[in-house]
Amino acid sequence: MITELRPGEVIAGYVIARRIGAGGSGVVYAARHPRLPRLTALKILKRDDVADVEDGWRRFEREADIAAHFDHPNIVQVYDRGAADDLFWISMQFVDGVDAAELHDVSPDRGLRIATEIAAALDYAHGKGVLHRDVKPSNILIAAPDNGRPERALLTDFGIARLRDETTKFTHTGNISATFAFASPEQVSGKPVGPKSDQYSLACTLFVLLTDHRPFRADNPLSWVHAHTQERPLPVSEVNPDLPPALDAVFERAMAKNPEDRFDSCADFAEAATQAYYSDPALALTAPARLLSRPVAARRAGRARKPLWRAVFHRRTLIPVAVAAVVAAGIGFAFHQSGGGPVPAPAAGGLVPDRFVGTWLATEGQTNYRLTVQQAKLGDPVLSNRVDGVLPNGTPFHCEFSAPLDEVPGDGDRLIVGTSEIVVREPANACKANGPTTLTLLPDGRVSRKTDVSGLITYSNADAVTSSWGRDDAAIASAFPSLVGRLASTGTAVGWQGGLCRAVDPGAGEPAQGAHRVRCNADDTTGQVHFDVLDFDTRPGQSVAQLFFGDNGHVTAVSHQDVAGTLTVTTAAAVDPGVTVDTDAHRTLAAVSFPDGDPRSRFVMVLHWPGHTVNSLLTDWLERAPLK
Repeated sequence: MITELRPGEVIAGYVIARRIGAGGSGVVYAARHPRLPRLTALKILKRDDVADVEDGWRRFEREADIAAHFDHPNIVQVYDRGAADDLFWISMQFVDGVDAAELHDVSPDRGLRIATEIAAALDYAHGKGVLHRDVKPSNILIAAPDNGRPERALLTDFGIARLRDETTKFTHTGNISATFAFASPEQVSGKPVGPKSDQYSLACTLFVLLTDHRPFRADNPLSWVHAHTQERPLPVSEVNPDLPPALDAVFERAMAKNPEDRFDSCADFAEAATQAYYSDPALALTAPARLLSRPVAARRAGRARKPLWRAVFHRRTLIPVAVAAVVAAGIGFAFHQSGGGPVPAPAAGGLVPDRFVGTWLATEGQTNYRLTVQQAKLGDPVLSNRVDGVLPNGTPFHCEFSAPLDEVPGDGDRLIVGTSEIVVREPANACKANGPTTLTLLPDGRVSRKTDVSGLITYSNADAVTSSWGRDDAAIASAFPSLVGRLASTGTAVGWQGGLCRAVDPGAGEPAQGAHRVRCNADDTTGQVHFDVLDFDTRPGQSVAQLFFGDNGHVTAVSHQDVAGTLTVTTAAAVDPGVTVDTDAHRTLAAVSFPDGDPRSRFVMVLHWPGHTVNSLLTDWLERAPLK
């Protein structure tokens, strides 16, 4: 029997921070990564649930092997696996949020969005030849909004997944792996399963999200088997009268007893459900942009999607013809109303509205994006994107992309951007080009971009980053916008690699008293780099060694891609940059200054990285940090 791990215990180098939860295949903890400044979800196998330890390890290996094939924004990433101290472990992406089973009174728009994102994840897995086989609310993690990025749903726990071509008959009544309430008829009856089995489970899950009730009246395994194989699901509009009756037929088709009667894909089901919901004239005006712009997106994808009537009219599943007319009228009215004001004219010689032109910044976890939009004509380069981050194996990566202008819709708030081209990629396997994407100007002045590689990213204009900081710190934000991020009303900003930054000027007795300072990660205990940026207004009159090390410093020159010339890195003379590790008892600092003639020579950066040497700091962090 496994002993509960306590905060501070170390497993395979991971330091346990707290317990997250437990499920049928293990206990999950939040743990600090042994080498990188991030939290990891560490799944530990529950030995007491495994009769055969060797078989249990093979099952654990299988989960890691299957999920390791995936690279999708709505699937929890698996980083590593192993055995330590008689425990089996898998390290996975840490998601700061809750699972969908904890959600109640979910708004229809939110529920449909969650289903749409999970549908994309399932179709992706099916394309890789993998069935999930246990889709249910508790296996959907809801990542909280962060740094302008909206809430995101991620599919997890491929513990009972199977490769589609490996076996066809592996589930038997009385020995079913999936939770009964969400299992498909073929699962509970021991018949071969396929991708449409996951669609059935997704439909059951969405039903629960929209109603807080299950789609059948059953309360024990035998009644669930009977319900899934013999009964029709409850009409969703009767369980929740706020939902339009058009949804009933969509759920009935997705939960058809015969898999062949269901939708062609999970995405088709989610799309039909979304359109059926917004077919209500009272809701049409609030339809999300993806419904209004879907014909354009479909045209750019090079294939025509089935019309709604073809997706929903199927065999015995019918929706009144009036619904289609309402959809057309409702969406048409909403589209007409969205263009209420004049579309701003672009600059001469280009088609891009001026509001898009400029530099846009975003940070997602440990990945930073710098998007530059320029004037362009159709077919000309309009977008360049620099992306820096950390791969799951701990290797830093740097990618640069370019993309052409494909279309400028008449509403003036969107740009259709063509397929990206990779300009720079380090290492060679780190970058993936996006297909066609849409840039959308948001009411608050930011820009969002939904990609098929990184998901939805929301960018702030670099000028807005600068103006968000007060007068005393605006120069720091202007010189290093990607490092310090945009200041929120809370007095904090999310900067490089998700660092928490705030303005804290040096106090009495501190080095550099009188300078202005932005501090990032000062209170962090998870092992991230702590970095300060100090503004002296002019180049400091004293040397950095005098300011910070009592004139007893060691100087090293280093190069950086954003600096013409070399940076000067000063450390205490007694510090061996390759050996001395930064600890609470012995703080190891590195002060970074800019060359003469560089407009940033008025600034000094002070860095330290708990648990690391100065050399690690310079090569693993500073070398790839954006200094512009």
